[in-house]
Amino acid sequence: MSTKQSLAFWELCRQGLPLLAEAASACWERGITFELQQDIQVARSVKALIDQCNWEIERRSSAA
Repeated sequence: MSTKQSLAFWELCRQGLPLLAEAASACWERGITFELQQDIQVARSVKALIDQCNWEIERRSSAA
């Protein structure tokens, strides 16, 4: 897990969303992006962090 992914995991846990954090981590470990559901509200900074983690995954998969 990258540093950003770890940070996103802990920020989701800190916001009281440990199951969502586990789901995101599982997606990233499998090399797929994680998409938040429309009805889940997280801080803008956490959303941006998730987007950055997804970008890392996309970059890795396109380089392979």
